[in-house]
Amino acid sequence: MSLLTLVQGAALRSNFGTTPAQAYTSTDQSVLQMVAFAQDTGRELLERYDWNYLKKQSLITGDGATTLWNLPADWMRLCPSDKSPMGALVSSARPTIPLVGPVNDEWLNQMKALPAFPAYPVWRLINTNVEIWPALSSGEVVTFWYFTKAWIIQATGTQVATFSADTDASLIDEDLIMKGSIWRWKRAKGLDYAEEFRAYESALERNAGQQDNERVVSTSDYTINPDTFWPGQMSYTPP
Repeated sequence: MSLLTLVQGAALRSNFGTTPAQAYTSTDQSVLQMVAFAQDTGRELLERYDWNYLKKQSLITGDGATTLWNLPADWMRLCPSDKSPMGALVSSARPTIPLVGPVNDEWLNQMKALPAFPAYPVWRLINTNVEIWPALSSGEVVTFWYFTKAWIIQATGTQVATFSADTDASLIDEDLIMKGSIWRWKRAKGLDYAEEFRAYESALERNAGQQDNERVVSTSDYTINPDTFWPGQMSYTPP
């Protein structure tokens, strides 16, 4: 499904009367509104949930001096979040000990004022950068995953954040984008959109529930490992 087929599907379900032959370059105000609502829906979904198809990895290679590094141009937020107990940034020098962070400004200022360095680097997000202090060793590689804000893919394979052609496609479920566009269009026209909104939220709940971005934490009783469990009795006879 592309932007054009998405808009055509939404137009059919909204009783436009005709099927638009163009979407992004259309001169029909209703069609252009549907394109705008598709954009609005995608942006909302980008902010509300973490979508698997929007995961990317980034690398930082230390040079022994640099402490402030640019985040990727399409960076939206960390994956997992910066609240993850496992840590979002991992160094090749200490893969089992994630870097501590994000630290707050006061804590980092205090550490910088001390006459000694912390044992391992710490990090924080600042503007469009990530600060890692003290500087990584030369050749030390820090990896992290993030969610991109470029939720649209062009025919050339380039990911962008805004529709610019009828052939553009969404990396977020396009049926969900269509449902969100329909209820927004009906609301703008002063029509009853309650059922369309309900269908959209229901579809959103189903789709979001299929994402697997967080670890599963068991709160039940201990589960026996079948590889180390013997259901019978064992006895020992000393020599």
